[in-house]
Amino acid sequence: MIISRPRTSTVASFVIFLSLTLVVLFMNVLVVIKDPKPAWYTYLVIMLLSPIALFVLYKIFIRYKVITLGNNELGLAYPVLHSTRKFPLDQIDFWAEHHVKTGKNSVYKEFEIKFNDGTRLTIGQKEHTEYDRIIQYLSQKAPKKKRLDA
Repeated sequence: MIISRPRTSTVASFVIFLSLTLVVLFMNVLVVIKDPKPAWYTYLVIMLLSPIALFVLYKIFIRYKVITLGNNELGLAYPVLHSTRKFPLDQIDFWAEHHVKTGKNSVYKEFEIKFNDGTRLTIGQKEHTEYDRIIQYLSQKAPKKKRLDA
C-alpha cells in the first residue's frame, strides 16, 4: 500500500505565508474600521491580500488530499471535506509524467492522471511524498495507459 501526502515542509511554508498574510490583512481591516479616513493603500492591500489568502486557504488546506494506491485501486481522500473516492486502475484514461527545466541543473517533475469520468489528479514531486513509488506502481500496473510527455 502506497500512501502519499503533501510534504510537511510544503504545508509548513504555506502556513507561515498564510499566517503573515492574515496578520497584515487583519491589521489593515482594523485601520479601516478605526480611522475615519484611511490611506488609499490600505484598501489596496485589503483588495490584493483577500483573494490571495482565500485562494491559498482553499487550494492548500481545504483541498488537502491523501492518495493511496494498492490492490489495483487509486484512492483519493480529502480529510477536510470528509470525502473519499476510489478508482480502479482500469478507469484511468491516461497518465503522464511532465518534466520542466527550471534552472541549469534542476528539473520540476509532476504527473497527471485523467480518469474516464473526467477527474484529473496532478501531483508534483516537490510537493508530495512517495512520488517515485507512485510512478513505479503506475508503470507496473498500467503501462499501456502511459502517455509520453509532449
